[in-house]
Amino acid sequence: MKKSVNIAVGVIVVAGALVTAGAWYTGVRLEGVLGDVVQQGNQQMQAALVGQEANASIELLSLDRHFFTSTAHYKLTFRDHQLTDDQPVELLFVDNIEHGPLPWSRVKSLQLVPVMAASNMQLEKNIYAEKWFAMTHDQSPLTGHFSMGYDRAGLGRIDFLPFEFSNQEGDFKFSGLTLNASASGNGEKLEANGLLGSLDVTATSEEGPVKLSMKDFTFNTGGTKGQSGFYLGHSDAKVGAFTFQAAGQPAIELKDFVNTSLLQEVEGNLNAQVSYDVGNISFDGQSIGSSQMLWKFANFDIAATKSLFQLYQEKIQPQAQAAAATGQSYTPHLSAADQAQIQAEIGKLLTAKPHIELEKFSLKTASGESHFNLSMDLGNPSSLDQPGAALLKQLLTRLDARLVVSKPMIRDLAALQAKSAGLTDPAAIAQQAQGAAESVGGMAVMLQVGNVEGDNIVSNLHYADDMVDFNGIKMTAQQFAAAMMGKFVVFNQGQ
Repeated sequence: MKKSVNIAVGVIVVAGALVTAGAWYTGVRLEGVLGDVVQQGNQQMQAALVGQEANASIELLSLDRHFFTSTAHYKLTFRDHQLTDDQPVELLFVDNIEHGPLPWSRVKSLQLVPVMAASNMQLEKNIYAEKWFAMTHDQSPLTGHFSMGYDRAGLGRIDFLPFEFSNQEGDFKFSGLTLNASASGNGEKLEANGLLGSLDVTATSEEGPVKLSMKDFTFNTGGTKGQSGFYLGHSDAKVGAFTFQAAGQPAIELKDFVNTSLLQEVEGNLNAQVSYDVGNISFDGQSIGSSQMLWKFANFDIAATKSLFQLYQEKIQPQAQAAAATGQSYTPHLSAADQAQIQAEIGKLLTAKPHIELEKFSLKTASGESHFNLSMDLGNPSSLDQPGAALLKQLLTRLDARLVVSKPMIRDLAALQAKSAGLTDPAAIAQQAQGAAESVGGMAVMLQVGNVEGDNIVSNLHYADDMVDFNGIKMTAQQFAAAMMGKFVVFNQGQ
């Protein structure tokens, strides 16, 4: 018995010594690690803000190191040239850091995997944050809890407290926001997700109030960094309900909105899918229907895509933002070297024969569904300085498009429009809706832009080798363009 007790006491002593040694080791390494983290954070913020009329940086002001804990103070400086007249906003943070390998806050929650440090950060009050503190009843409106492993992998959560305010410009209500994130030590893998319960904004204007609200917003993003420098994998965002109402106008509401995306690298090229789904669209309280959109992109050269994206961020985006800020129309101003680089990168991009496809764009009402799809393949022209027909033949190697318009869907939309206009007699509404559907079908046949097939108005287009097949009628691309222009003129004259 005495021997067992001695062994147990020995184990406790050894464990305590290891924890103490680990805490001392963490304290010694901490300053260097925090310096690296701050440097990496500044690099990432600079990369994220390239081309923006804003810049941000973070600075480690002090580190008070103790045996089992340390206290760090940071300053985040943010400047938006459009919003703050070049006056920087400075936010201060205090971070109470528990040394590893077994920080007490993690032990209490039975998280027993050894880590280098556990961080408990919060925003401090200063002249820039005092109004924010007032709206959260003097509690820190922003807090964060993070852990860092000895391999520098990180895991954490950031919480924004709810607040609301009202002034002459309008009302603002925010339910709070939670963000969770994790990253590998080398930054090659990132994961992030977040949850926002509700956001309600009412802005005053001379015409009347403008209202915007969003409920149940969630997102999940991240992935593994590929050769392109982009993070590959799935991302999604969901909104339970989104409502917008312009001054003096009926409200538009979207329910069950879902956005998903997938980015992949395949044989040196980027492939992507992006989809948008809306469970229900309503206008002025009346349900219209649901909608879907699915895009696919394939064979985008990685190096050319990355280079063109950087050129856009560094050269084009700042000019466009400056023009928008002054209310002027935007015209790119690029040097001869920039133009040459853009042309060279576009050539590389087109050499890979990019594929762009709108697989589905649909609107579904109670009685019918209409949809449109488009698919095209691109090629690299021998020269951009050649006649339009020759350039188009080499640039656009194939195009297929199909439009199906449901006559029952037209009737549903026409009935909603009649009700919005104040029509109440069911028979009159039905007659007007039927007339609208038949009118659209008749117009499509008369202009030879579509055929009526049962309850659908259908139009098909195929293009390849400078030849167009439009609803079974073949012609050159130039003849097709002239025919469409003529139909457009006839249509306008009939209005």
